[in-house]
Order: sequence, then structure tokens, then C-alpha cells
Amino acid sequence: MVPLKLTLLLVVAMTGPGSWHNASWLPFSPPDSDAADLVTSPELRMPLYKPRKDNAPRARIGGQNRGVESGVPILIALVPDHVAFTVKGNPSLCWYLSMQTARTVTITVVDSRGIRPVLEQSLPSPIRAGIHCTRPREYGVEFKEQEAYRWFVTLVVDPDRPSQDVVAGGMIERISFDEACALGMPCTWTACNREAIDRYSESGLWYDAIVCLLELIEHDEDKQTLQRMLDHLLNQAGVDLPS
Repeated sequence: MVPLKLTLLLVVAMTGPGSWHNASWLPFSPPDSDAADLVTSPELRMPLYKPRKDNAPRARIGGQNRGVESGVPILIALVPDHVAFTVKGNPSLCWYLSMQTARTVTITVVDSRGIRPVLEQSLPSPIRAGIHCTRPREYGVEFKEQEAYRWFVTLVVDPDRPSQDVVAGGMIERISFDEACALGMPCTWTACNREAIDRYSESGLWYDAIVCLLELIEHDEDKQTLQRMLDHLLNQAGVDLPS
């Protein structure tokens, strides 16, 4: 029997009607499961992520384990190590914090010109341990179609020594609806359900798949299965969260 490495329970902090800013996770002990059964069992079908571009340049930063020894939280961006895609005009950027902190945490978004950030926003403190998702549109930023952006989450350890900051991030590009439709990808309003997660994943729409899965874990009663799906999806992207 192979124990699942990660299973988590979702608690969501709402920021307004119909929106969610931070999703916090509290760990609990998962039951042992056979990894092969999880993949082959029809009722436990796992999402298959298919990147849109092969041999894309590396894009993920952060994820180091320096926080374990120093007492500083670990930051990990929930993204694959290449430019990942969305078809949404209001995508969420999701990341993991290993322990609660009252230190300053900022979210930064830079467009392809890289001259100055299109977003640089401090997040409300303290921030609890777990998975968090931030929607740039809540701060007045909307991603343009066919535009690639870098985004970062920064934990300020010492305001006088920026080199000590803990940083994690990745890249995101928004695909136009016309292109998505032409390629047979989800391109119209799609209800968030398990079928949608499969379609997003297989179409290479990483951000849409991960956010839909997190939202389902919040509302669905079968959290254990959905959490296994999340672990499987993150593993495919090379994202290794502390157990």
C-alpha cells in the first residue's frame, strides 16, 4: 500500500459576493490508498495535464526549503515549470504558505515589457498556513489576451535586506476565446465540475483546472476524492508540497 503524500481540508475566506481571495488548507491524516487504483478506478479518475507547448523555457521560481531550518515560511507557486495558460478573463493565481505569518506578503504581476509591475499589492496580514489564491482583477488588473505575464508572491523577511526575501512565482498567458474554440478547448462559460477539470487539464489550461478543483473541494461533499485529484494534478506539474 502506498500512502498518499498530501490530503488537505479546505477553508475559504470570502472577500465579497461571488468572489474568493484566499483559500486556506488544514492538513489531516489521509487513509492509505493504492496509487494504481486511484488512476484506474472509474469513480476516481485522475485529471491528465497536457502542456500546450513542448520544450517551453523554465518559468517557475521558488519552492526552496530554506524555511524549514530558519523558521521562515516556505512559499511554493502552484504552477508547472513553464508558461501555463488560462482562457478566463479573471483567473486566480494560487500559492502555498507552509506556516502562518504576520510578515508582509506582496503579490506582483509584470507584463511582457517588464518595465514596471502592473500590480504590486500587499496582502492582508496575518496570513494563515495553506493554499491561497489571489485574483488580480480584484486589484484592478485584467490579463490581456495573447499576453504573457510573470507573477510573484514575496515574503518580506527583513525590509532592509531584500536578498533575504522568500519569493515564489510563475508565468501565465491568456488565450483568446476564438483561439480556444478553434482548438477545441473549453471556450464558453463552463460550469465547474469534474468534467470541466478533465477538459481544462487535457487542453493545457492549467490555471482554470486548478482553480475549478479548489472550488469543488470547497463545496463538494466528496472532499477526499477531490483532494486526491489535486495531489495527482500537482504531481504532474512537479509541485511538491510539504506533507
